[in-house]
Amino acid sequence: MIKMNRKMEYALMALRHMSQKSTTQLTSAKEIADHMHIPFDVIARVLQVLSSKGLLKAEYGASGGYSLARPLSEVSVHDLSEMLEGHVSLTKCLSSDEPCDISSACNITNPILTLNKKVQEFYRSVPLSEVLHV
Repeated sequence: MIKMNRKMEYALMALRHMSQKSTTQLTSAKEIADHMHIPFDVIARVLQVLSSKGLLKAEYGASGGYSLARPLSEVSVHDLSEMLEGHVSLTKCLSSDEPCDISSACNITNPILTLNKKVQEFYRSVPLSEVLHV
């Protein structure tokens, strides 16, 4: 029902890979792409976003790479999703400023709002360390 997108999958794969290293070891996008058999350009963009959002530290140069800037126990699934996608809702009508085509006749707006709130609360309660078993 609720489907995780590729960017989220790749981010989780990268974070798990990085969490298994010492905090002083850097991880490059190429290393993750090669080790996980995922597209370099996509994982490079994901790592750049996570760095710009403060989850990763970036060191540039020939021997550069990324390391965790925050413990994964302090970052929720919801936090990671918002870093990668921005604010996400279950339905288009909850995430758009424009009313949908059937808004005048819709009889599930309030139940969907309630469900959306519960889903977001759940995702906020799940730290990445729990999901990744680190």
